[in-house]
Amino acid sequence: MKQLSVPQRPHINWRALDWLYYPLAAFAITRLTLFFAAYLSEIAFAESGAGGWHAVADNVFLDVWARFDSGFYLRIVQEGYLFKLGEKSNVAFFPVYPLLTDWLVPLVGQEVLAGVIVSNLCLLGALIFLYRLTKLEFDDASTARRTVYYIAAFPTAFFFSAVYTESAFLLWIVGTMYFARRRLWVWAALFGLLTAATRIVGVITFGMVGLEWLRSHGWTISTCFRPEAWWGLLRGLRTDWPSLLVIFVIPLGLLSYMLFLQRQFQDPVAFWTVQAAWGREDLGPVAIIWRDVSGLISQNFFTGKIWWHVLLDVGAFFAVLILSVFVWFRLGEAYAIFCLLSVLIPVSSGTGSMTRYALILFPLFMILGWWGRIGILDRAIMIGFSVFLGIFTAIFANWIFIA
Repeated sequence: MKQLSVPQRPHINWRALDWLYYPLAAFAITRLTLFFAAYLSEIAFAESGAGGWHAVADNVFLDVWARFDSGFYLRIVQEGYLFKLGEKSNVAFFPVYPLLTDWLVPLVGQEVLAGVIVSNLCLLGALIFLYRLTKLEFDDASTARRTVYYIAAFPTAFFFSAVYTESAFLLWIVGTMYFARRRLWVWAALFGLLTAATRIVGVITFGMVGLEWLRSHGWTISTCFRPEAWWGLLRGLRTDWPSLLVIFVIPLGLLSYMLFLQRQFQDPVAFWTVQAAWGREDLGPVAIIWRDVSGLISQNFFTGKIWWHVLLDVGAFFAVLILSVFVWFRLGEAYAIFCLLSVLIPVSSGTGSMTRYALILFPLFMILGWWGRIGILDRAIMIGFSVFLGIFTAIFANWIFIA
């Protein structure tokens, strides 16, 4: 009698799924901890900051993730863009994140909930892309693991779950570089376009992808003095010019928003015009840094009466400058230029929120992830980041401005 064969279970290669479960673990651990910390901070401490409104007064779990600039995004979702010269206006905030939130509102029935879902889904996607990009650059899974944990536990990483644009921007920018490094230019251009329509510094991706295209044909800033680099570039222009044309799609993200502003308010750069309403001055990076550093020096650190948020922002600025040098030599000029321009553009009018701007500079975390192979440094980074993440989350939850 013929025996029936028992079908075997399909074998799952878990190691091949490391790109999914390590980012998912970093996401789950940090987000669950953060949600608990934010909720506890809100109910345990008397509100001592400048809060004048509550987006969801009857739900602390949701309300705690709508603070400060969240109000501008929520107003875009509810009422659209408004612009009045000399006043703070939501035209300063680019459209992709509020559009995603608006599309989700009919499904969940609540603007803040929709925003929180969008933020967290974008964060998870960004961590997956970042893991894969880091593994591609360093050919080391442990460096990739540390990188995603470091960025998810950074002291201002609570913004990734709030009604803010940070997580969406991180998703698009990391995706852009991942596809550019894989030479998938159409996908790189699409993600770059979304990046440019999410924040003003997103247009930098045009230069980043352009530099990667040049590098793919043997031309870099460091090799531009060699004749063979130019011959390689000429060959690339003859044979791969369609890919170069695709990259020119990226600035359309910014240009489309400028066209909307021109038609709606007759000011294509209204997002820059309104910066003065936030007290920003176009003095240039050197003058701004000198002003803030000299102001800090004149204060008394022993009494504690100092501009603590300015201290953090200036410290973050210099940390980015220093780490960008290591990024240049280890990861390349495109990554380093992105980091430098991402802080030099906003710091030309003020250092405010620099700790938040540093949050999306993923190449810095890739370098830290590489350094983290030294055990004591890895533990120091994780402990330090985690402690300050808890402190900063409590500060943010209680309406004290931090970034």
